[in-house]
Amino acid sequence: MLAHNGKKVLAPVNGVANLTPDQKYFQIKQDGSWSTTSPYHFRQFDFVTLLESFDEGALYSLDLVETPLKDYFQKFKKESSFKIVLSPFCRYQHLNFEEMILRDMKDAYLSFIELLKLIYPKAEVSNFFEIPSLDFEHPNGIPEFFLHKQFHQSVDKTRKSLIGHEVLFLGAETIFHVLRKLYYNEPFTKRHLAVFLVDRKGRMDLEPRQFFLTNGQALAFIPANLDKRYKIASFETVFEEVTPMDVGSLGYFNIYEHYSITLYEKLPAARKEFSCIDCMECNNYCPTNANPVQLIKGKTEEFEKSQCISCGICTVYCPSGIDIRKRIEGVVV
Repeated sequence: MLAHNGKKVLAPVNGVANLTPDQKYFQIKQDGSWSTTSPYHFRQFDFVTLLESFDEGALYSLDLVETPLKDYFQKFKKESSFKIVLSPFCRYQHLNFEEMILRDMKDAYLSFIELLKLIYPKAEVSNFFEIPSLDFEHPNGIPEFFLHKQFHQSVDKTRKSLIGHEVLFLGAETIFHVLRKLYYNEPFTKRHLAVFLVDRKGRMDLEPRQFFLTNGQALAFIPANLDKRYKIASFETVFEEVTPMDVGSLGYFNIYEHYSITLYEKLPAARKEFSCIDCMECNNYCPTNANPVQLIKGKTEEFEKSQCISCGICTVYCPSGIDIRKRIEGVVV
């Protein structure tokens, strides 16, 4: 459907694709279907054919922003020594991809690990799958924080190791789609969307609701099949700045941006900011000790911006409703 500057978007159905008026997204008018339901099939790859498969399947890293996997893997040379990290988590852990992989794709998972060792013989593979004591807690899915926590290095150092291609990082959702393409011949045209419900009192219904949707698919079926009490929707998590919309205007599924949606009975109340009460909750909950309270006090030079991972926790736990996230955006590039 589209290939430009190393990025590729596949047409998920037979039909006509048009850009939306703002030129940002595709809308697809379907006049047929494209279904690939291949069984597991072991294939041999070398570095060249692996990159070709990534390109053919339009695979992206779902851990790093706007990063085609073909381009990402090319940054790492066969003769170089670096670290490959396989994380059981994805950025917001909307679904347990580790469980799905080990339950339904175990042979493919084992084949992929051996493939990584084959194409990068000098790399050190650190695999964090199948560790019972490793539980998800936000922000474990953010790559630089996961590395910080597991290897006991500063966030600044782990961030530089990612930027400097000293670490090839693969989270569980990315691995899930890699396995689908390499061993089931399923290109990246579908992604899971998790749906959460929040009642009038702000309580979240944790019953799992997940859909495996095609890119460009209309999302009108979601409110049509749920209780009509839920009138407000948001694609953001509680750790992000929520942009509410009418549940009837969800539009189309964007495979590169959408992974969860929250439906509300009533519009989340806008948080009115009160004066800081010096409770230090923002600092107490900050997972990297970035000292966010100093942003409230106007002492930006004492905020450890190199340690900040923009996880949103400080804003969520501030009892005064201070949007510390906005202050962080002003000082962190």
